Amino acid sequence: MWPKLSKNCDPKHILVFSLTNIGDVVLTCPVIDVLCENFPEARMDVMIGPKAVSLFEDNPHFKVKIFDKRSSLQEKQAWFLEVRRQHYDCVIDLRRTMLPVFLMPKYATPVAAFHVYHGHKKDGHLNHLRRLYPFEVPAARQYAVVTVTQDERFFDEEVAPFVRTQPFVVVAPGAASSEKRWTPDGFVAVADHLSRSTKVIFVGDAKDRAVITSIQNRMKSPSLSLAGKSSLRQLAYVLKKAALALTHDSGVMHLASYLNVPLVVLWGPTPLEKYAPWSDRSVVVKRNELCERCRDPKMKAPHQCMSFIKPEDVIKAIEALKDEKPIP
Repeated sequence: MWPKLSKNCDPKHILVFSLTNIGDVVLTCPVIDVLCENFPEARMDVMIGPKAVSLFEDNPHFKVKIFDKRSSLQEKQAWFLEVRRQHYDCVIDLRRTMLPVFLMPKYATPVAAFHVYHGHKKDGHLNHLRRLYPFEVPAARQYAVVTVTQDERFFDEEVAPFVRTQPFVVVAPGAASSEKRWTPDGFVAVADHLSRSTKVIFVGDAKDRAVITSIQNRMKSPSLSLAGKSSLRQLAYVLKKAALALTHDSGVMHLASYLNVPLVVLWGPTPLEKYAPWSDRSVVVKRNELCERCRDPKMKAPHQCMSFIKPEDVIKAIEALKDEKPIP
């Protein structure tokens, strides 16, 4: 339906229609990087859900626009008319909707609801872009998440006085679903172990404050909580400086993966082949084979896979990753 895009095509105004949840948006960042690197003269807008806006604030490479899938029909109609007034000549629709058909740009990713990619979601987005623009290699640098002076100032004021010159580990106990969360007792044991040689910094949103505070109150060593205090871009700056991140399957995990932070991930019922961490150095700790629901998805019982992960399992993975030993 649309011609292939090449560097010689010189698109003037590009729309990347990304996703809503933070982790899902981060999984589209490699697509944004490819477009920024290959078409630096084009104006680009990135359309995302409200939750992820602070990740892209003040980005010099593109403008951020918001699509709220929970808005009313009338609001969506007004949104569509505004988008159409922009006269995009290239639309990269990572939601796989009919939007390119209605906008009628010169170049667009195909309407591909029937094209199912069975691998990792990140690779699926890149594969979708390749159907329009057959690039050969990923971008050489990162354009999607750009930290600025204010983020450095946040680190100097909120983090540096606690860590001083010591290395630190970022711990993120939050997750969207309760079935993806590990036990607070487990985090207490692992955080105390980490505190012997590194500083521990907890991260999360305001909803994670209560569980983080309960973990901190039971730890033997002091720790720092940034829960609800940092923007996503400030969190990215903190992650860049971390020696290691310990997370669930969450938006923090995908952001750390994108930034190539060494990762230990506590895994629950999510399909690993689609959402696994993608840092160069990462290890997944999971015990799905012990969970009845994982063995039989037809069961109505809740997942119990996270409860089978033991602190010693996590500590072994952390030490192996830190020492670059084979993961047990």
